Amino acid sequence: MRKLIYLFIIAGTLLSCQNSNKYTITGTVAGDAYEGTNVYLQQMTDNAMEATDTAVVQNGAFSFSGTSDTPLLRFIALDESVNPQQENRIPVLVEPGKLEVAFDTIVTVKGTKVNDAYTTFRMQQKDLVKEIRDVIGQFNSENAAGTMTEERDAELQESYENISKQLTDLNFNFIKENIGNKLGEFVFQGSSSMFEADQQKEVLDLASEEFKSGENIQRIIKRLENLEKVAVGEKFVDFTLKDTEGNDVSLSDYAGKGNYVLVDFWAAWCGPCRQEMPNVVTAYEKYKAKGFEVVGVSLDQEHDRWVQGIKDLNMTWPQMSDLQYWNSKVVDLYAIQGIPHTVLLDKEGTIIEKNLRGEALDNKLAELMP
Repeated sequence: MRKLIYLFIIAGTLLSCQNSNKYTITGTVAGDAYEGTNVYLQQMTDNAMEATDTAVVQNGAFSFSGTSDTPLLRFIALDESVNPQQENRIPVLVEPGKLEVAFDTIVTVKGTKVNDAYTTFRMQQKDLVKEIRDVIGQFNSENAAGTMTEERDAELQESYENISKQLTDLNFNFIKENIGNKLGEFVFQGSSSMFEADQQKEVLDLASEEFKSGENIQRIIKRLENLEKVAVGEKFVDFTLKDTEGNDVSLSDYAGKGNYVLVDFWAAWCGPCRQEMPNVVTAYEKYKAKGFEVVGVSLDQEHDRWVQGIKDLNMTWPQMSDLQYWNSKVVDLYAIQGIPHTVLLDKEGTIIEKNLRGEALDNKLAELMP
């Protein structure tokens, strides 16, 4: 009898172990348009989304089930051809337990701690994005109507910046708390560019070695390393490109030669660059006789468009480019995330300021060259 009881205990334990990694996903889809269509459980690969399981919407519902030894990042996707305007894909952390997914005017996932937290995060994110769009809408409307005042402009700008900060903080806090799971890693990969370098470092210090070994994350880590090399107080990093005539030209041909040098990363296709360029032209004309030089580094792709941009914007200083767009080697070398991007060097070639624009650029040059 004792032996029989023992066998029952062992069998129960084994059964319990076998069921402990089981998951079920039940979902609902609002409306009749998706009735009879496929729903896919997908995994993200380097090249595409691949289906790992398929279900069919019947009476507005679908389900998946299976086992997973470790939590997996998966995506539940409706047939996007039915309504391309609707949100039709949602990431989920597939882990032991029961998940419930609802595709409606908003998409929610609940049932486990991490998925619940992600849904809460997404809802807060949506609210903040709506607030930002409302502020932009108010600005555009009042600007078009001609009722915009300086005070109102400043008020809307302050609102925009406050909401943007809330959105950044929301993303950062979710990622920091969840970087140990696949959903947190996924959110970080999609939003890392919105964070300052010290925030990126803080998150990566908490991340697993496996996650940090990925190609995309290695690129971020390399950028952070490069950012330290071109930080304020560091010597400029040299590079060689081509001038408009196809001749080799290096930054060291100008930097560290006794002049203050503004390295201006720009492109003819870049609207904000074109808007800012008159300020650089004014500064160049005002201070060049006092020992100020500008070196333009273009992220253009087309030689003719680059040369025409130089002419149109009255840029009379040295120019260089490899015409490789965002694949230019200078992008990684100087950890550039957007243009216009400027780096101000002192007479010895040490970086003293970054991204000075308009009045700020003039004020700094007046301080250096009174």
